Amino acid sequence: MHWKSYAAVSGATVLAGWLASAPPSNAPAAAQAPSAARLSPAVDALTDIELQAMRLQSRLRPERAYAQPARDPFRFAPRAPVAAAEPGPPATDAPRAPVDVAPPAPVVSLSGVAEDQVDGRTERTAVLSSPAGVFLVREGEEILGFYRVGRIESEAVELVVIADGTTRRLALGTPTP
Repeated sequence: MHWKSYAAVSGATVLAGWLASAPPSNAPAAAQAPSAARLSPAVDALTDIELQAMRLQSRLRPERAYAQPARDPFRFAPRAPVAAAEPGPPATDAPRAPVDVAPPAPVVSLSGVAEDQVDGRTERTAVLSSPAGVFLVREGEEILGFYRVGRIESEAVELVVIADGTTRRLALGTPTP
């Protein structure tokens, strides 16, 4: 095909599309008179609607009168009076024992012990595990700011609590109390 035939086919397609999409004519249709047969369904529908409205109105509940709520969610109720306690022995102002408010000791467990031979003597390193991580410590070092390593044996470690000097012994695989 040549360009002329392309132009002719394209022009014919555009013309056909334009004619097919032309708006319909607005010619007035002949007015038809409503017949009696058409009026009766409308009248029946009107009476049916009235019947349904009357049925619905008869089913309505009577409106309730407003009643004050039993409680107010935005105010506290007045407190009930507290019964007077029976008179007992008079309170003394004796000093009370101090309350221990120290934080709980961190949980530490002994995971292993490593031994090195240095100049003919054995140096041990303890492998301690805690929620804060794993620590490789030697005797005299502090861990977690709470314990100091006292003595390291082949299967146990003694931890000294820095605050009060008490000793806790850890064997392999057991956590601190």
